[in-house]
Amino acid sequence: MRLLQKILDFFLFSNFFIAICATALVWETYLLNGMPISVRLGVMAFFATLFVYNADSLLPYKFNQDVPLTPRMAWVQKNRLVLMAIAATSAMCVFTLYWTAAFELSFWFMLHLAVVAGVYSIPVLPDREGYIPLRDVPLLKVFLIAYVWSAITVQLPQMEAGRDLFAADSLILFVRRFLFIFALTLVFDIRDMQKDKLTGTVTFPGMWGIARTKRLALMALLLFALLLPASVSWPVRIALGLSAVAAAWVVWNAHEKRSYYYFLILADGMMLLQFLLVWLLI
Repeated sequence: MRLLQKILDFFLFSNFFIAICATALVWETYLLNGMPISVRLGVMAFFATLFVYNADSLLPYKFNQDVPLTPRMAWVQKNRLVLMAIAATSAMCVFTLYWTAAFELSFWFMLHLAVVAGVYSIPVLPDREGYIPLRDVPLLKVFLIAYVWSAITVQLPQMEAGRDLFAADSLILFVRRFLFIFALTLVFDIRDMQKDKLTGTVTFPGMWGIARTKRLALMALLLFALLLPASVSWPVRIALGLSAVAAAWVVWNAHEKRSYYYFLILADGMMLLQFLLVWLLI
């Protein structure tokens, strides 16, 4: 049993699971557009997510915060060298896949995503007491996460396929993905409510309370489920509707005392579930 626990902790805390979820959403975009799946771009998204999340978890200032030590942070402290190796290997894989790709991805588009992801947790913005990262700007965190995830999992696949990013269907898909990720990100703000209060980070749960934050997340999921072009088939509508219902259940039952595994498996797992439902019912 302890061995299984260690394996699960490694899989979750080293961010392999969230990287798989990123790949799943990239491939879902191909399925929704009726395009052949690009394994290469999915693998790029996997390693990019693995690098960003592990690099973020290793930032020195996170270990100096006066907040209770979470199971994840305790695990990270014990396994820094492993995470460094994973992050370095992932970065090399991303660069290799990008520079040797047969398809074209806009360098500037990729660069702006890298910059946003980089300054998300690195203190670069001047503040009264020094510098703060973008994530500490009041209420900005959830919007940044939803934007970057939507850009990577929606815009990059369409760019690779040569589709118009500003066509109506492309924009609707981007907005829908944004709403879905936005709702899930609010769940993590509920989890981190006490920590954010201690660090002075202004979030929706801290400002509005948990009940109103849940209602905001549920409203985003409702819009996600309703905002579908008329051309979308009924099997796809059912798949996306079921994923919205499952995500709503996770939102409704979320509270800050929930196990860490509730958030890392169930909340993040809603992305993987959505892909599987689309893949099975399309």
